Amino acid sequence: MGKSSLNDLIYSFEPLQIITPEPNHKVDETQLQKSIQKSKEMMAVIEEYKRKRAVSNS
Repeated sequence: MGKSSLNDLIYSFEPLQIITPEPNHKVDETQLQKSIQKSKEMMAVIEEYKRKRAVSNS
């Protein structure tokens, strides 16, 4: 497959490898909650940016 670049990073479009998790795998709940919180904060920033952009374009 071809390669492309974005912001000086090179990406190759190879198929993803599907990995099945082990049934006894334990999740670090505190790290999971930190990741979820960070994602929510990032989405809030994106939504605010989109809202400001929509207002400025009107």
